[in-house]
Amino acid sequence: MNSTGVQLRSVEKNFGAVKVIKGVDMDVQRGKFAVFVGPSGCGKSTLLRMIAGLEETSGGSIHIGDRDVTDADPADRGVAMVFQSYALYPHLTVFENMAFSLRLAKRPKAEVKQKVQEAAAILQLTDHLDKKPSHLSGGQRQRVAIGRAIVRAPEVFLFDEPLSNLDAELRVQMRLELARLHQKLGATMIYVTHDQVEAMTLADTIFVLQGGHVQQSGAPLDLYDDPSNRFVAGFIGSPSMNFVEATVEAVTPTGITAQLTGQPDARFDIALTTPPATGTPITLGMRPEHLTITEGTGLRVTVDVAEELGGVSYQHGTLASGEPMIFQQTGARHGMHGTVQTVLPDAQRIFVFDAEGDRIR
Repeated sequence: MNSTGVQLRSVEKNFGAVKVIKGVDMDVQRGKFAVFVGPSGCGKSTLLRMIAGLEETSGGSIHIGDRDVTDADPADRGVAMVFQSYALYPHLTVFENMAFSLRLAKRPKAEVKQKVQEAAAILQLTDHLDKKPSHLSGGQRQRVAIGRAIVRAPEVFLFDEPLSNLDAELRVQMRLELARLHQKLGATMIYVTHDQVEAMTLADTIFVLQGGHVQQSGAPLDLYDDPSNRFVAGFIGSPSMNFVEATVEAVTPTGITAQLTGQPDARFDIALTTPPATGTPITLGMRPEHLTITEGTGLRVTVDVAEELGGVSYQHGTLASGEPMIFQQTGARHGMHGTVQTVLPDAQRIFVFDAEGDRIR
């Protein structure tokens, strides 16, 4: 299948006086699976609809391959979009739904039959071609919607939260099917979701959006290991990163000694290339999996809820300062509810952020 990359240059979108997309630049390389992720209202679906041509741009340009499609009609962009709602015709069979765009384009009957059967084989729908959508499961209906896109042989696939209407088990199954589909087709795919687990498991490249800006982009594990600001650090990773307030107690030859607010005996030596001055208020970020129970000094956590998941458990509690804290236990089979546990972070994996939320390295 042919595929091309997508480039956005200084793209803006205004709804009246409200600026929703604020000068976005991004490159989605040919054949890659890119995911736009972020909270509701961050602009990710609007950005996808602008690429599809369903929303006009207020500024900047959009290129698909070597073509400037900023003002092109949706039908001329070489894209196919899969929606959250499936958008199937209930009175048509699976075959007729998948063939609809080809018949509209007056393609020969033999070509229509061949393309629909090829797509059905890829999506394991061959035995369902004569059924109506009402006789299909949610996952099967979503596959029909994807098949309708495949038969058009688009240069770029666009997915707008396609798994949101499915139950938890089906979401996992369809996530795997989408990953396999991308491997089979080798097409450029852009996928919008608010679910960072979907983003981490599907993407070659993640674009984290917030407030109409791209906060950071990169490979999933690069964003996890090296977030550029507090927002990305807190959004990528499940459970979310812990954040605690601290002060720079001293500047050392290799970085700083940080003292936690409200816990004078909890201090950590953290390596930094550009340490802030003594007395500077900072925020420390610690992932739940980087905290271990200790008999010595550390963070005293009063545990109030335990999530027992079998292989791992997540202990939720608070510090003396009232700040929430989650830490992970592997293989733990005993509840810690109501106990006070002292946990120690891996000092090499503590993230430091300034008052504006930017990373201090």
